[in-house]
Amino acid sequence: MIKMLKYTAILLFLLSSSALFAPPREVYSEHSSTWAQNTFDSMSVDERLSQLFMIEVRPTYGAKHLASVEKLIQDHQVGGIIFFKGNPTEQVQLTNRYQAMSKTKMLVAIDGEWGLAMRLSNTISYPYQLGLGGIKDEEVIYEMGKEIGRQCKRMGIHVNFAPVIDVNNNPNNPVINYRSFGEDPGNVSIKGWAYASGMQDAGVIACAKHFPGHGDTDVDSHKDLPVINHSIERLRAVEFKPFQYLISKGVMSVMTAHLFIPAIDDRKNIAMSISDKAINGILRRDMGFTGLSFTDALNMQGVAKYHPDGELELKALMAGNDVLLSPGDIPKAKRLIKEAMKNGRLSEDYVWGKVLKILNYKHAMGLDDFQTLNEYNVENDLNSTEAKYVNYKLVEQELCLVKDEKLLLPFHAKENKRVLSIAIGTGNKTKFQSELASLGNVSTVAISKSASAAQFAELKRKISTYDYTVVSLHAMSKYPPNYGVTSETAAFINGLTTTNNLVIVNFGNPYNLKKFDNHKTMLLAYEDQDAHHIKAAQAIYGVIGVNGTLPVTVGLDYRVNMGVTTLPINELNAGIPEEVGMSSATLSKIDDIANKAVNSGAAPGCQVLVAKSGRIIYNKSFGKHTFNSKVAVKNTDLYDLASITKVAATTLTLMKLVEDGKLSLDDKMAKYLPELEGTNKAHMTIKMVLEHKAGLKDWIPFYYETINDQEIYDSIYSSLPTDLHTIDVGNNLFMLNTYKGRILERIYESQVGTVGKYKYSDLGMILMKELIEKVTGENFQDYVNALYYEPMGIERLAFLPLKKFELSEIVPTSLSPDMRKGLVHGTVHDPGAAMLGGVSGHAGLFGNAESLAALMQMLLNGGIYNNVRYLKPETIAKFTAKQAIDSRRGIGWDKPEMDRRKGNPASDLASSECFGHTGFTGTMVWADPNYDLIYVFLSNRVYPTQENRKLIRDGVRTNIMDVIYESFLRP
Repeated sequence: MIKMLKYTAILLFLLSSSALFAPPREVYSEHSSTWAQNTFDSMSVDERLSQLFMIEVRPTYGAKHLASVEKLIQDHQVGGIIFFKGNPTEQVQLTNRYQAMSKTKMLVAIDGEWGLAMRLSNTISYPYQLGLGGIKDEEVIYEMGKEIGRQCKRMGIHVNFAPVIDVNNNPNNPVINYRSFGEDPGNVSIKGWAYASGMQDAGVIACAKHFPGHGDTDVDSHKDLPVINHSIERLRAVEFKPFQYLISKGVMSVMTAHLFIPAIDDRKNIAMSISDKAINGILRRDMGFTGLSFTDALNMQGVAKYHPDGELELKALMAGNDVLLSPGDIPKAKRLIKEAMKNGRLSEDYVWGKVLKILNYKHAMGLDDFQTLNEYNVENDLNSTEAKYVNYKLVEQELCLVKDEKLLLPFHAKENKRVLSIAIGTGNKTKFQSELASLGNVSTVAISKSASAAQFAELKRKISTYDYTVVSLHAMSKYPPNYGVTSETAAFINGLTTTNNLVIVNFGNPYNLKKFDNHKTMLLAYEDQDAHHIKAAQAIYGVIGVNGTLPVTVGLDYRVNMGVTTLPINELNAGIPEEVGMSSATLSKIDDIANKAVNSGAAPGCQVLVAKSGRIIYNKSFGKHTFNSKVAVKNTDLYDLASITKVAATTLTLMKLVEDGKLSLDDKMAKYLPELEGTNKAHMTIKMVLEHKAGLKDWIPFYYETINDQEIYDSIYSSLPTDLHTIDVGNNLFMLNTYKGRILERIYESQVGTVGKYKYSDLGMILMKELIEKVTGENFQDYVNALYYEPMGIERLAFLPLKKFELSEIVPTSLSPDMRKGLVHGTVHDPGAAMLGGVSGHAGLFGNAESLAALMQMLLNGGIYNNVRYLKPETIAKFTAKQAIDSRRGIGWDKPEMDRRKGNPASDLASSECFGHTGFTGTMVWADPNYDLIYVFLSNRVYPTQENRKLIRDGVRTNIMDVIYESFLRP
């Protein structure tokens, strides 16, 4: 009992520190102390000592090795295991198998500095820490740490030997280098804690390594003992700084390094990992560290070369370490430790205090109640959409435009400049080049980095025929001295210093920049991975901005913290769901809904587009032009947008006119349309009409009176155009010019219902087109085209599409029930709009999903597209806001219905900020600012006739919209 109290007191002393910050479960508590003490009391001396050892598991070494691990666990009941190369499923199976053999469950560790991919196949490789050192927002590094922690938990891993917080100030460092956050101790400290705290908040022990700092070495401690000859003052100012910072924040463990630092301990061949002065002295006494101390692997030549097995483990324990990693001879080590305890070199209190500490950390990791790991679906669980999303965010934010003296970036795709992309280091077209080609007018060449001078010379001649040249470096090395840059590559690139409009993209270690000088534009992308290729291409074309900085100094030209900031161009570009926080697996359900709709006859075909944060992440077409057609719907095909015209043309135009002060929403319509004076519509304001509260009828079937009497029909229509019949209503039918006036008269004369009560109406929007032409003095279609479509580069959005497009590019709409006989194809479906010449404020616009999405993106951008302002943010906010309690509508725009007792044109998951519109022909467009989301659905659901309401009955459009919202990652 006396001994138990003594060990508990020692444990309290070892653990007592306010610096132990927010561990996943409290490392010390009354309950944990009880469990640890009871477990300790039940152990033999050998079993207690075994808790100090963490042994290696190397699955790729085969069955013989794995059997030897099993024997060590059975014979010695070791305290922990560390996994090396393997695959996730096998590791989970081995963990279950080994834990089942262990009386006191083992701590499981891994070296996962850039995630589990450092050791495990088929897992996500996060960026190396050197690139992360250039990220300005450490929050995303915290997210990475938390995600890596989640993955560790899924694998049954309790300790991740990360982050590396060595300050890498030696470009020739052969072992730390790209694994460090860089050369600035303050930056390393902040980034290191972001990573560590993320893991610890996920319930995993982070490990700050390699104490007291491995950054300024030129020897690999795996092979020999590196020497650092700095003074203690310099060590405190640089190397110690990140460790002191993380200790003050509450990092749970530290790994000690195999380094010889005479300023700390000048005894020959005494590494810091076995130095009492370094660990018990500086780390524990001076820095106040009370957490777990792991040795670096004791089989590394930095120590194993100079100290025999057994003695090495004893020295490491005496120096202050708690866990002896990768021991050489456990039986011998245990024997020597027992002898040292017996002869007084080690006190029992000291050793058993460490054992109790380890047991308490095991309790904190839940090993007092170990649950067998699920061995199924492991890789899918690890490669979640959330995990991929974090990776894309990191890659995007680490990109560094080191120099851009001529301000070449970003390229503007609309300028259609010819670009030559040269990929050095590969024989095939790269992902980077494919992405570039998808964004602009790009030709590609791939060439070996050891190509002959003649081959490079021929390539240099080719450059002169292009407007821009992008040279990308591939298959680089992470290691000095040349970092994979061949003399041939360096000679070629340095021979291009006078080339105009040259961009160098470096998919390698920033230290290789020393090979290149005097280049005006240099983009650093760090790694030759698909995510880096995608993001670098997006940066070049302005899909994303660049704001990373250089984490290290390289020669005289490239200084730490250099970095040019660029802004995105604010236009739509292709992307993938995971890079914007959405699940491609969930979005794939759209395919099922759309295919079912087509197969069930809800519509012959459709286009579906989803865009998030300026990226089109889903853009597919389904079905055929008609049920009997063999022509498949393409993304470029045009659909009759029907009432989407009301917002995509009419409302947008009015928004600009109001913003420019050319009219006011409170103006009466009669101010611009004097024909309304003296009628029951003289009171109507523009705002009332746009809110559908002017009391107007929903519609008037203008064509009825023209088809019920043959004599009237013959007086109005002609099968051929004449001077009197120039209004083409479609299907070789031309209407009397003067009859348009009759249509407007019927609106002026129509009855008015309750003013101020919501009633959806086409009539007001018909009048709005007339009003716009009066105010502007221009044809409506020409004005809106010049105002938005043409300057925005929207080519597939137009009234009267047959004037611009082939009939084969336009999807047929419906068999006509009106004055037109046969199939309506290429002319507006709405008979009223047809009789008004195909151009009206309520219908007549044709387009594809991408064109509509571009318009909506401009609105989500606050009125900016391709760095040109079209509207002010306050104008957009005003028109798209809900206007009244008794109606969901905005000004011109439709909105989701928040009252669940009423029908909702949008998904119930949409936010109240969402705005858009639907169309009678089976169309829909929505933008949701809360999610930076765009959804477009286009179809010809009215085929063969408008009586086909299956698309509406089945809720196809809103069901797809539900899936879109469900695909968002949840925090």
